[in-house]
This record gives sequence, structure tokens and C-alpha cells, in this order.
Amino acid sequence: MNFSPELSTTIAVAMSLTAAFMWGSWFISLKYLGDYPLDGFYVTLFTTSLILVWTVGFVLDGPALLGNIRQVYAVDPSRVVVTLVCGALYVTGMRISLYVVKTIGLSLSQPINSSVNILGGTLVAGLVGGVPTGLSPVRIALAILLLTGAVTASMISGNLRTKAQAQSKMSNGLNFTVKDLWRAVILALFSSVFTPAYSLGISYGLRSITQPNGLAALPFMALLVSGAFTGVILGSGFLLTLHKQWGIVFHAPMSIHKFGIISGLCHYGGNIIHTFATASLSSVVSWPLGITAGLWTQLWGLVYGELRGAPRKAYVALFLGIALYLLGAYVIAFK
Repeated sequence: MNFSPELSTTIAVAMSLTAAFMWGSWFISLKYLGDYPLDGFYVTLFTTSLILVWTVGFVLDGPALLGNIRQVYAVDPSRVVVTLVCGALYVTGMRISLYVVKTIGLSLSQPINSSVNILGGTLVAGLVGGVPTGLSPVRIALAILLLTGAVTASMISGNLRTKAQAQSKMSNGLNFTVKDLWRAVILALFSSVFTPAYSLGISYGLRSITQPNGLAALPFMALLVSGAFTGVILGSGFLLTLHKQWGIVFHAPMSIHKFGIISGLCHYGGNIIHTFATASLSSVVSWPLGITAGLWTQLWGLVYGELRGAPRKAYVALFLGIALYLLGAYVIAFK
């Protein structure tokens, strides 16, 4: 029998918020990679995630882990196939997002990435699953306006910060131009094509109070991480081969690999916690709770002094971006 704890609403909500903290904090690892290939970090992250999920799955579910996958596949193969494909797709978008974070930092990338991803997720939900009941065209338009404002305010903050630090010749470990900032926004838009795949996978593949025909929590996670690992090997593995960087990865010391390992534990540790919460709450409720991950990313960026030396107007613009992002997320997520 698959491990399926009975969770109260309070505990499930607390688990979702805990997962959001883990998701919003592992990006700190990017601060310590230096010149180490980002794709090498990504391979370590998802190798750790693969081992973690399958180990936890066999420990808690035993033979039922594979049994549930076979059972669901026999009845509805699409639940298994879609979960695998969604795993491969969402990591592609997340890889692009990591480049954005590494280029312009945590503070500026969070409202840009999050706003763009929420817009993309809403579009996918509308086209694939239809517009949710109670979500009127007026609310959609208002959310788009608010989230676009969040991106714009963040761009203004980044522009002010870049100019101020260039004039004072101050460095906070991030060296990017306004051109880099615009490239980051374009890449964030591109990544939004892939990142809603996670929400699609968990909404369609996971058995929950609103989806009785899906997979149990740990079998679902095992398939999702397997698809994700495959996507990373095909994508990042190809780039490491193309740039002849596998040697750097294999010979890197544990002082470098530990960041990928810690990030993998936080990323899929958070995913496991969030999946059990989703089974009790449904993705409609747990997804907006996961949005709070962005607040932790934002906080860590400020803790690491990414806006050090910027004028007060840059801080005002940044916090305005955060406020607009939260308002836009609220309008989209809550009926």
C-alpha cells in the first residue's frame, strides 16, 4: 500500500509553505559556483534528486511504488506518460531561469521570472483546461496588468542599480549591463513556455481530492524526477559535451559538488513535501501557496547585498515590483 498520510488542512498548508521556503532558498548556491559550469551544477542537482526520490519512495512504499505505476499505466497510460514528459519540460524552463538568476541576481530575477511564469501558467490553464470558474476576463486582464507592472518596476530598479554602481565603481559580485537585463527578460519569457509543465504534470498525474484517477504521491514524484533527470542529461549533458566540460564536472572537488547536492535535497525534498500537501489540498490551493517561494528568493537577494550602493529609488521600485507581483498572483490564484 502506498504511503498516504491523513493531513489536516492546517498541516497541509504548513507543508506547502515549508516547501516554498526550500524552493526559494536553494538558489543561494549559485552565489558560490564561480566559473564552474552551470550545467555541471544542474546535473549534480538532479542526480541527487533522482537518488533522493527513488530512495524515499522504496523506503516508504516498498513494492507498492512500482505497483502503483503499473496499475495506473494499465488503466490510463497517459497519466504516466504526461508526468514523465512534464518532468523533462519543466527542467528546461528552470535551466533558463537559473541563467537569468546567475546573470542579474536573486532580487531582480525573482519578480521577473515569477510574474512571467504566472502569466504563462495562466495562459496554459486557459488554453488546455479552460478558464477556471469565477475567473472573469476582467480579473485576467487586471492580473496581467499588475504582473507586467511588476516586471517593469523590477527593470527600473535594475537600471538604477546598474547606473549607480557603475558610477561609484562598486561591485556586489554581479556584473551586468542594461542589455543583459533585457536579455534576461526575453529569456524569462522563453522559459515560460516550459515551466508551466510542472503545474500541468501535478494537476493531471497526481491523485488528489480533485483527481481520483492519478498516481499516488511517491510514484508520481518518482516518474516526475525520472523525466526531469532525462531532460537534464539530454539538455545540460549535450551542452557539457559540446563545450568539453565533463572533465571539469568529474574532477570538481566536493566543495563545489556540495552545492548541487544541497540544492537537489532542497528542490525535490520540497517537491515531496508539496506533493503530499497537494494530495490533501488539490493543486488549485497548493499552487498559490508555493508562490511564496519567490519572497524567500527576494529576501536572500537583499541579504546578499545585491542592491548595495543603489539609490533609494531603486529600492522603492523593487519593493513596488514585489507588491505588484503579490497582487497579481493573488488576483489569479484566489477566487
